[in-house]
Amino acid sequence: MNNDLSTMDRVDNAKSLPALSTTSINSLPPELLIEIFVTASRSGGPFTPLVLFRVSKLWREICIASPRVWQLIIVNESRRSISSVRLQAELWIARSAPLPFGVDIELTDFEHLLPIMSYFLPKISRWLDCKISFDGRTTYTSLSDLTLSAPRRVLHHLDVRLKVPFDEDGDDDDDIFFSCGTNILRHVSMKITASDLPSADFINPLLFTSLDITETSFTHYVRSPELFKFLARCPNLEHFYLHGVGYRGHTFSTSPPVVALPRLHTLLLDLVCNQRSVLSHLHLPSLRELHLRHLNTETPLLGYHTDEEGDSDDEAHDFSQSPSSDHHTGMGLRKLILRSRPPLEILDMDLSDMRTKDFKWVFDRLTHLKHFSIVGSDMSNDVVRLFKPQSVKTNPGDSEGSLRVRLPQLTTLKLFGCQELSGEALVEALSARVRYTDVATPNETLTNVSISGCNEFTTTHGLELSWYLHDRLRFS
Repeated sequence: MNNDLSTMDRVDNAKSLPALSTTSINSLPPELLIEIFVTASRSGGPFTPLVLFRVSKLWREICIASPRVWQLIIVNESRRSISSVRLQAELWIARSAPLPFGVDIELTDFEHLLPIMSYFLPKISRWLDCKISFDGRTTYTSLSDLTLSAPRRVLHHLDVRLKVPFDEDGDDDDDIFFSCGTNILRHVSMKITASDLPSADFINPLLFTSLDITETSFTHYVRSPELFKFLARCPNLEHFYLHGVGYRGHTFSTSPPVVALPRLHTLLLDLVCNQRSVLSHLHLPSLRELHLRHLNTETPLLGYHTDEEGDSDDEAHDFSQSPSSDHHTGMGLRKLILRSRPPLEILDMDLSDMRTKDFKWVFDRLTHLKHFSIVGSDMSNDVVRLFKPQSVKTNPGDSEGSLRVRLPQLTTLKLFGCQELSGEALVEALSARVRYTDVATPNETLTNVSISGCNEFTTTHGLELSWYLHDRLRFS
């Protein structure tokens, strides 16, 4: 550690301290020496405690025995490696224990903010306050409530906003490049601004349970390789939300490593074009909610690095206004289900679509799905017919097979603005389904069906379907 710390405990820092006679000062009571050292560490340079530590054996013993000397961690990032900052943080945190500590950071490279902050997060319960200075601006956050007694603090939510800090064209909130706060349950939430997703190479594990990454411009966007490395540093995630602004993709020459997020149960992808790579390279065995929003695009997306089973053309040849994104979404969802076998209960598709063959493949495997909603889909009657009971022969010699339904636990179905399906096909499929499930599996039958903005589903069709669904149907 001594070699690594050479950048921060230079002897010339001692020149900034007042000239003292160690002979006379050593005659002072230890309690008074401690107060002097504490004052010096708060008013001196970033490494004042180390300078005091090296003066004499007595001073070294006092510094080691006095956590107060190390309570203020001053980080001047100028001309320093990020690894030396990590070593300083770890040393000061260890020697200030069990007391709370404060952090004073002077930034020159804004992309280092989240890595630096990550060095203090493992001891969030002792973090007292934080002062950050960058480009002539300073933000101060008091975390004094974090030092309260049980229950223990939990790192809850991290909000990463990708943009240029202090953009002149931004709103007033853009001046807040860092904030940290808690709710009544003592859950810690942190918001940070960065022009790019910070490099994960220097980040300590981020033990937040929720992560929101938001792009704000076409020049600052998430690249899949950096995203996977970053997610690998977030092992405790239960919720992950990715909001994009445009259609910029990334092609892999080879398949990247799979990132396992064993606790994640909610995933949202919004206005992105790398949905196939994201869905294909995450292992999410606990996923229960998947929200896909605004993924449809008429623009052809970049090709995937390899062909996989299902990449062939859709045999149904059904109409689509977004064939490329339909293909990517369907293939990504296939890979996610095949790898993770998640107990998915909610699938929400808003202006996001798949090919007919992908709907069939997915519906055949989502045995736990309870809620399916889709908005603005080009799904055809071929997809609607997948909701009907189907005959399955258990033995090749049987003349008749037994009935089964896809999505056997489905209770909620919502179709909004789906213009390619017909009212007749909906009435036929859903009435046949409830006639079977109401008797065979009454606890796992449709209880909430909403059909709205589907031009081919008329009032007549709604009244006809109401004979079977009664007050379980809402249509307009």
